[in-house]
Amino acid sequence: MKSIKKSFARTPAGPMAALLLLITLLPAALFAAELQGTSHTYLQSRETANNSNLLPLYEYLDLSVRDMGSESLSVHVGGWLGYDLRDDSFGYNKDRGSDLQYGYVSYRTKSRNAMVNVGRVMVFEGVAAERVDGIYARTDVKGGFGIAAFGGAPVETGTDTPGNNVIYGGRVSHQYADLYAIGFSYLKEEKNSATFREEEGIDLWLRPVNKVELTGRSSYNANTSGWMEHAYYLLLGPFANLRFNTEASWISYGDYFAGATTNVFRMTPGGPLNPNEKVTVLGEEVLFALSDRWNLSADYKKYSYDIAGNASYYGAKVTFVMPKSYRAGLSFHRMDGDATSLQYDEYRIYGSAKIHKVDIAVDLLDVKYQAAINGVSDAYSATLAAGYELTERLAVGADVEYAKNPEYDKDVRLFMKLNYRFDEKPGKDAGKRKGV
Repeated sequence: MKSIKKSFARTPAGPMAALLLLITLLPAALFAAELQGTSHTYLQSRETANNSNLLPLYEYLDLSVRDMGSESLSVHVGGWLGYDLRDDSFGYNKDRGSDLQYGYVSYRTKSRNAMVNVGRVMVFEGVAAERVDGIYARTDVKGGFGIAAFGGAPVETGTDTPGNNVIYGGRVSHQYADLYAIGFSYLKEEKNSATFREEEGIDLWLRPVNKVELTGRSSYNANTSGWMEHAYYLLLGPFANLRFNTEASWISYGDYFAGATTNVFRMTPGGPLNPNEKVTVLGEEVLFALSDRWNLSADYKKYSYDIAGNASYYGAKVTFVMPKSYRAGLSFHRMDGDATSLQYDEYRIYGSAKIHKVDIAVDLLDVKYQAAINGVSDAYSATLAAGYELTERLAVGADVEYAKNPEYDKDVRLFMKLNYRFDEKPGKDAGKRKGV
């Protein structure tokens, strides 16, 4: 195991090189392959807190190549890059960065739901929600059992350190059709041979009788010897026109964020995350179908913090839905907490419509604080979005948002998007052009 771990740690780009090599060595297969993907181009105009005008342009591309001489073999690549079109006069970097989100060769079998991915892979197995430069495999085995495993070099934001960094783990599961599915998972990450994260978890889906469904997970931090979280959700119904959604969760900040893989969630002295904080959340939502199109719901959620105090969030919502045509809603909620910033009333009204090739949406939100924050007692935002389908594959759209809140006296944002979907079969298309 040590030799394998060191190999991944020393050559994190190795799986990516293997991916590119495979594509290079299969020109004939690629010529006959089916190409599928989407392109999302976004242009945003906004102003920062220090009055800097930004105009970032982002391109997101997802690409899949299938039927490469075998129905079992495929290649998947996705990533993004960004660039700011404004002057760099305020010290902002015009290069907004780039990222290869995933890029791997996949081999699947028709039997036992077996799969092997090699490259920059996405892993979602129990406690693991990771990007890994390495290998990920899973399969079903006899008796309702399943097994998954992964290993390689971690792909993280802001916490990468030079040296031997490895991550590995897996999940063992068992299921009985229409009754339950349970999984036990494990993850370990090492930085320069020292344990950075070691987590264990259990996930559950249970349906003991019709109209009763329980899902949840519990995660344990073996590095800190403490439970990270418990989160469980109970769905009851529908009974005639009634449904009930119940939530119960608990999080320990010190254990949950101890191995944060992004700077946003890193616990630093004086930072927003107190390692001694713990929170319990209990919630209930009751939904009542007034008719096929009208629905009424009421919800309540209780937040209990060990340090920050308690807060209750409750309210009601009425919605109207006409599938594929119209959707609208009106809601009111009250946040009543010990902290002044958690004492406010929230009003929202929204609606959307699809008329032939045009999509239109409006969203209005108003928050009235019991006590002014930074001199603002009434915060609000208004968003108007519109889109047009130029062809079956090409669509354009734009969102405009105007807001006032305790951080911004006036916040105006423009978001433009161009979405393109492609599905090509080069070999067959070439034959058609030749009259074959």
